[in-house]
Amino acid sequence: MLHLFKRDRKKAEQVDKFVSTLTRRGFMGGFAGLAALAAMTGAGKTKTAAEALESLGLLPEDLPQKRFRAAFSEAGFACSWCVRGNETAKFFGDLLGVEVVPYDGQLDPHKQRQDVEDMAGKDWDFVAIHPLAINSYVDPVKTMIGKNIPVVDMDTKLADDLDALGVVTFLEPDNIYMGETMAKALFDAIGGEGEVIHTQGILSHTGAQGRAQGFANVLKQYPGIKVVDESTANFDPAQVPPLWGDLLGRFPNLKGGYFHNDDMALAAYSVVEGAGKTEQIKLVGIDGMQPACQAVLDGKLVATVINPTGRIHGGAMWAAYLKITNSDRHEGGVPKFVRTDGGPVTKDIAAGYIWLGDNYLI
Repeated sequence: MLHLFKRDRKKAEQVDKFVSTLTRRGFMGGFAGLAALAAMTGAGKTKTAAEALESLGLLPEDLPQKRFRAAFSEAGFACSWCVRGNETAKFFGDLLGVEVVPYDGQLDPHKQRQDVEDMAGKDWDFVAIHPLAINSYVDPVKTMIGKNIPVVDMDTKLADDLDALGVVTFLEPDNIYMGETMAKALFDAIGGEGEVIHTQGILSHTGAQGRAQGFANVLKQYPGIKVVDESTANFDPAQVPPLWGDLLGRFPNLKGGYFHNDDMALAAYSVVEGAGKTEQIKLVGIDGMQPACQAVLDGKLVATVINPTGRIHGGAMWAAYLKITNSDRHEGGVPKFVRTDGGPVTKDIAAGYIWLGDNYLI
């Protein structure tokens, strides 16, 4: 039983009830239960795992002891998607008794390779990886799996053949769908014609590849659209201002911008705003992060689309926890592939997605 924090006894009792019944839940049921706990007890008022736990009315001694230790390799904390995902992992890890050790890939496949090699030389109860480059970390991952360390693949593919690699599961959004949805939203917003910039993420990242494919698929349907630049800014918002400052000078008649993540889209909006062209140039992003959803409400972005970092990271935590505790009641165990949903965010529904994101539900 958890110790009850007198200032919020009811909240602590709710947490105690959920944690005491975790092993009786299936894969999706258990994660849904934890997410519901976050929603009903006030985690939505906060932004970090520590603040979320405080909003539950809990002290560190109210939480289960850390029985397990897990490494989470993130693509890069320059991206808000990775930061939010890691906070989700920490939040659920605290409720489940899992210490989360984060690795920052710094949006550099070589740095992440070093991180994964470092992880392979240590002992973990499980590992979760959001890879920047497909087929680049196979050897150290094989080393970990050979040591019976469960590995979960998050968001993008570690290898062409994940079954042969032996990961526990792969949680992935439909990147082609997200790309198609945002390309259509942008092209329709500018009337189906005009100059457009396609600013890409890291090209070895399978999510970026899918988003580029989705853009290309829809582009075929709009002969009036002219793509004038497809440079990469590597998912890094810091790379966008110099890139877009130059592009706005070269293409004064530009009408739209399509970005592989929200952070880059919002960085570009600042450049467009500084140039006095917010009425002329429309922008879309991908990921559905809360600041981007707010930007949709404010009219700064035409739309974004949900790539549920909370569900992917929370799902990774839950899948691995059920495996290492041998407590999954789902027939057949954790599925080898979990498709995570991702709906478009437009002005009429953005507020609801902000609430879901604040409560670790997406």
